[in-house]
Amino acid sequence: MHRNDWNNATKLLAEAKEYSPYDVQARIHYAETLWKTDKREEAIRELEEALQLANDDPAIHTRLGRMYLDSGDPTQAHLAANRAIECDPKYAQAWKLQGDLALLRNDLASAKLSYIRAANNGEIMDREVQLRLASTYRRLGQPSQSLACISQVHQADFGQRLPADVGIEQALAYRDLGRNLEAADCLSELAESNELSEELLFAWAECEVAAGRLARAEFAANSVLHVNPQHGPALQLVGRLPAYRQQAQEAWRR
Repeated sequence: MHRNDWNNATKLLAEAKEYSPYDVQARIHYAETLWKTDKREEAIRELEEALQLANDDPAIHTRLGRMYLDSGDPTQAHLAANRAIECDPKYAQAWKLQGDLALLRNDLASAKLSYIRAANNGEIMDREVQLRLASTYRRLGQPSQSLACISQVHQADFGQRLPADVGIEQALAYRDLGRNLEAADCLSELAESNELSEELLFAWAECEVAAGRLARAEFAANSVLHVNPQHGPALQLVGRLPAYRQQAQEAWRR
């Protein structure tokens, strides 16, 4: 929707709210249009007023919590998420919000549990939940579980080109499992159609070295240096490549 459309919608919903001040849905929609037009404080106030009419609605608590979080107030977001869960312990979006807040605190164990509850209670597979759970598992040193989550996203996206966010998580999980050839192939494919960070490009180079594909490792390392000519680890890797090649030749002669 164009900005002018959102502005028109805001005007119409403001009139609807004035005409029917106890219509909770009108207030919710009005808050959303305020949010979309960057009137964040007004949007939050509107949802806070809506809660006075429907204090047991977990969806309103959760949406308000998300607004608090996006506005830089994780404390209020946490309180809102807790209240949503009190209203409905099986409300998936509230658990998703709790997981995001736990990640913000770098509390990976709590994030994992929250995302699992979000996944288990959702009526349909939530792609964002599965990917965040995959990343959390990987960061906790559980790459096999990470790949299991990614597999569910794969099944939902069957027949489509591997999206970058899915491919990155898959590649890093492969790497952490020591499946360097698969990790390198995945990162190579991603590099063809996406602008990867220097960290991911260097991970690709390292995986190519571990897989024994030194020419591809050199190409990946040079891709890092194209982004950042002063990237120390990439410079060191390029400097070690002649020794790696000599070792490979000696091994082949044996």
